[in-house]
Amino acid sequence: MNAKQLFDYIGYFKGLWERNKLAQAEKFKWCTCSGIETLQGPLQQFRTANAFFCVDDTNDGATFRGRNGGWFKKRTVTVFLLHRYSMKDMSSYETALGKCRQLMQQLLTRMLTDEDALSNDLVYLRTESVLSRELGQYFLNGCTGLYFMVEVSEPVDLTYDASEWQS
Repeated sequence: MNAKQLFDYIGYFKGLWERNKLAQAEKFKWCTCSGIETLQGPLQQFRTANAFFCVDDTNDGATFRGRNGGWFKKRTVTVFLLHRYSMKDMSSYETALGKCRQLMQQLLTRMLTDEDALSNDLVYLRTESVLSRELGQYFLNGCTGLYFMVEVSEPVDLTYDASEWQS
């Protein structure tokens, strides 16, 4: 545990993507984005890929004092699971959204498994309440999916260092 350097959640989710059989079998492409407004990762690969596993590289967060007096950084991490479908075929839409739902469930089960190991490193994956939203059939032209948000909390070192300041 290094209280000066935050948990690499992008690397964590990339590792889940690499090791998940469904994500690999369905050829979900790994990418990052800067929020739902841009989704630049999927858009850059939209012509060449049918499915996307996208982690938002920006997040909302808060710094707070814990019950023991130590300081923690809480960040909300957002993961997008998107899949293309044939706009003229409703069953294609349902199949695509179903794959995203299935992948999200598998990710949640893995996060539950990883939760204890991460807490040993003082990284607290808050799996007791994971918010999600399905995007519907008209989200992107011929693409549907969902996103989910999970909180990560970890200690931060807020010890004052006089050498960082001018007199």
